[in-house]
Amino acid sequence: MRGVPVSLRTRFALYLGAVLLPFLVAAALGQFYLLPRLIGPLDEIVREFTEGLIPAMHLQTALLQAAMPVNDYLIHGNPDERRQFAQLRQRVERAFEEASPEQLTLAEELALPGSARAEWDQALPLGERLLRLPDPVGNAAAARDMERFDAHIERAVSALDKTHDYFHQVIERNRAQARAARSRALWVTFAAFVLAGAASLFAGVVLARSVTDPVDTLRQGAARLAEGKLSHRVEIHRHDELGELAAAFNAMAGQLETDQATLDQLATRDGLTGLYNHRTFYTLLGDELARAQRFQRPVSLLLLDIDHFKRVNDTYGHLAGDAVIRGLGELLGREARAIDRVCRYGGEEITVILPETDPDAAARFAERLRAAVEAQPFDVGTGTPLHLTVSIGVASWPAHADTAQALVAAADAAMYAAKQGGRNRVVRYEPAPAQPAAAG
Repeated sequence: MRGVPVSLRTRFALYLGAVLLPFLVAAALGQFYLLPRLIGPLDEIVREFTEGLIPAMHLQTALLQAAMPVNDYLIHGNPDERRQFAQLRQRVERAFEEASPEQLTLAEELALPGSARAEWDQALPLGERLLRLPDPVGNAAAARDMERFDAHIERAVSALDKTHDYFHQVIERNRAQARAARSRALWVTFAAFVLAGAASLFAGVVLARSVTDPVDTLRQGAARLAEGKLSHRVEIHRHDELGELAAAFNAMAGQLETDQATLDQLATRDGLTGLYNHRTFYTLLGDELARAQRFQRPVSLLLLDIDHFKRVNDTYGHLAGDAVIRGLGELLGREARAIDRVCRYGGEEITVILPETDPDAAARFAERLRAAVEAQPFDVGTGTPLHLTVSIGVASWPAHADTAQALVAAADAAMYAAKQGGRNRVVRYEPAPAQPAAAG
């Protein structure tokens, strides 16, 4: 089979077949060759035994069946049970006739115990009386009569067991101990083969599943990872190589999930402030504008610029400038709502996307941010905290722009107007007279 891929499940099936084959051959040899030669001489006596035993067995069966309609009638009260009992009663009478001593083939001198007939004769009127009851269900007296009826049937059946004992004695007297021992040895041997085969089959199945089930679990887990479901873990709790493999798989999946989260963080977040970066800002703004257009709800954009930020870098150094930007990002993150998106647009500029916010509400929120920044001391590591101000431009859709680029341009123009107007202020975008809202 060189070059032909064979699955682990197929290999186990082949190995299992190799283990079972000797047992199957041995069982077939004993069943179809050895067994007929050993038990052939016993066929005749078995035939005679069966011919003598069958009438008594039929009688026992008929007695037991005759008891069933009476029991069922006391449980369900179905009148059809009377007709069924009448039919079964006739079958019992025929069975007594067939089992009479004249019909016996092995020992005519053996008469059926008269107690069997006597017990049936006592049970019969009880059964007929019970079947005549108009409302047997729940009848305590009927239940007691039913117990007596069943007791008579059981004693009649037990009496017939003596016939079985007789025929067994006949066999023991007429067959040699050697043949009996040989027959028993043969059956024990055959049973041993069967048990060995069953045990081997069971062990093989358990062994195969103990390997293939974990392998299937690992294969499915690998497929989940390939689909991008990095949170998937396999549940294999074993203290063997497969358990070690499952632990390694889960560790690998955990590391992949962590790495993916780190990559997502790096791809969407600004390294200095932890805010959304410039590229992600445009993605978020585009998504929010699409939602706003679909539901016809307003959305606003704030563009903040730190006043005289170059003076901070020139006076205290770029590390101080970084500390200011980082502190400003933290302040805006605290002030913003859960649905707002704070992004670092570039340099010292930060944007805030305000869903469900019209121009008036956006201007009020921007003024609150401006005041919070003015009141916030920024620690730049010099021992003396700095107090800074920001200029904020406000623009809204659909009042001031109809595209994402136009909305950014409008907020930028408003922020530039705040700078030109003296800084530390909020300016709402106002198009020039006779100028429509900014278009992309």
